[in-house]
Amino acid sequence: MGNDRARILVVDDDCFVAEMLAEILSAEGYRVDTAENGRKALDLLEQVADISLVISDMDMPQMNGLALIEAVRGQGSQVPIIILTGNSEITVAISALEKGANDYLVKDENIERTISISVEKALEKQRLKLQNHELMESVARKNAEMEKERLLASRVQANILPLNLQLPGFRTGVFYRPSDQIGGDFFDALETEKRIHFLIGDISGHSTSSALVMAVCNGMFRSLGRTMSSPLEIVRAANRMLCQMLMESGMFLTLACLTLERDSGTLHAVSAGHNPVYLWNGSELETIESTGPVLGWDTEDDWEMLQYRFDPGSRLFLYTDGLVEAKNGDDEEFESRLAGHLAGAELSPAQLVDRLYREVSEFAGGRFGDDLTMFAIERL
Repeated sequence: MGNDRARILVVDDDCFVAEMLAEILSAEGYRVDTAENGRKALDLLEQVADISLVISDMDMPQMNGLALIEAVRGQGSQVPIIILTGNSEITVAISALEKGANDYLVKDENIERTISISVEKALEKQRLKLQNHELMESVARKNAEMEKERLLASRVQANILPLNLQLPGFRTGVFYRPSDQIGGDFFDALETEKRIHFLIGDISGHSTSSALVMAVCNGMFRSLGRTMSSPLEIVRAANRMLCQMLMESGMFLTLACLTLERDSGTLHAVSAGHNPVYLWNGSELETIESTGPVLGWDTEDDWEMLQYRFDPGSRLFLYTDGLVEAKNGDDEEFESRLAGHLAGAELSPAQLVDRLYREVSEFAGGRFGDDLTMFAIERL
């Protein structure tokens, strides 16, 4: 089927052959230019920008077909080239293909029928190639834009999280490592005159949506912590908000929220489906397990609130599942080793999180499939 927009250059020193091919292709709806050798063909290619395909003889004066192919490809042009050969020149045609020709056509009694098929096939391949190139460029641009947005989101998250947390009356150690540039983990310490709330959370998933929900949650808990006195109140209120926000998304939040009453030294703890929290009181290591379901699923959910002592010298260790679910080459998780690394540890909070990161990195060979966050607190 003809194409009145495609322009074809026929290169042949035999005027009869060139005119015959031009007539056949013009009848098919193509625009046709002719040149009697490779040198004139190169000039035309430089002067005419919209030539879509070249059909060239092999044996021509001044510049033959092979030299024309080399010159065209040397200029970086990807215009399709079909080589014309005689029945005895198949080896020459193969050489032409190796140098960058797209196809070859035997000059025989069937050429009037085969030329149209060969041209249409070459143009279709070129069209698909250009479409694929444009698609790849579009994908590359979009990926670059997404990478730029993720880098911006990563910087925003780094400013949201208190990575250099300083609390009067406490020593702290924090570690935050998203599995990608952005993550769904967060942690914070919210101070009021009479109490201080410690919390750590993990938004399900590893998408941009998780990072967005993480940012919203961080602000939400800061607001709730200023107005509510107990972790149970905070968790209940947060759950109602999250159920509305995460409706039908399939996302949820695990959270450990602990509130220290400064005067009495009482620590209240609520854990919504989160990993166990470790508490040292003296030489004793206690485990604070989850006290209810995750947040964001059901507005009617409720949680038990536990009570502990948190006197000077006591320490807390909070973390997300990226720590305990890190695996070694034998598919073993770090979880079974965590308590052993914590028991009897007399390190400062900063030293503790630093040592644990070195231990889990060695254990997992530096491979982490999830965000990894640690938050250690010692009361002075």
